Amino acid sequence: MKKTICTIFSICMLLQFAKAQQATVGFTAGASFASYKVTASSVSITAKTKVGFTLGMITSFPLGNDFSLDPALHFTQKGGNLKEGSASDKTSLNYIEIPVNLVYNTGSANGKFFVGGGPSLSMGISGKDKFNDGPFSDESKIKFGNSETDDLKGLDLGFNFLAGYQFKGGFLIAANYNMGLSNVAITTAGDDSKMHNRYFGLRLGYMSMSKKKK
Repeated sequence: MKKTICTIFSICMLLQFAKAQQATVGFTAGASFASYKVTASSVSITAKTKVGFTLGMITSFPLGNDFSLDPALHFTQKGGNLKEGSASDKTSLNYIEIPVNLVYNTGSANGKFFVGGGPSLSMGISGKDKFNDGPFSDESKIKFGNSETDDLKGLDLGFNFLAGYQFKGGFLIAANYNMGLSNVAITTAGDDSKMHNRYFGLRLGYMSMSKKKK
């Protein structure tokens, strides 16, 4: 409940700030292609891609003629799939993600290309893990936090790369790659385990046209 209230409050604050700064606001939805890398005792395993979905709100604050600062608020699914013989494990992780991209825009009145990047902060809100090995199967919820009884750390810092095209009417298509920099694994003394999220996103959206100041 607290996470839901914080999310709604963040959306309201971002909308109010965007309105005050004469920024453009838009919404996107699309697919996420996620995986993760786990390292322990010098052994690394990279999960296979798990397809999820993502949706959210984007804003754009102009910084001169060609550059803009584009913070966003997304719901994004991360995770990955592991398979060894007859055994398989599917991890689904749901995050609220806040990327802040510095974007370069180029084009004409008919449309523009954009490319950029910047830091991102993600907060884990829910997740589940499904394990299957022949007749045996198990499903459990994933708990985010910072104690030894939790499954994964709640905060995930990363870096985001972004590129796309916005049409004259405001419709846009964008792709991004988000590389997790934080170790989200819960560890104890003597445990060198590491886990890093990563995902590729493909989004369609609509950006409101900018309003000229009177």
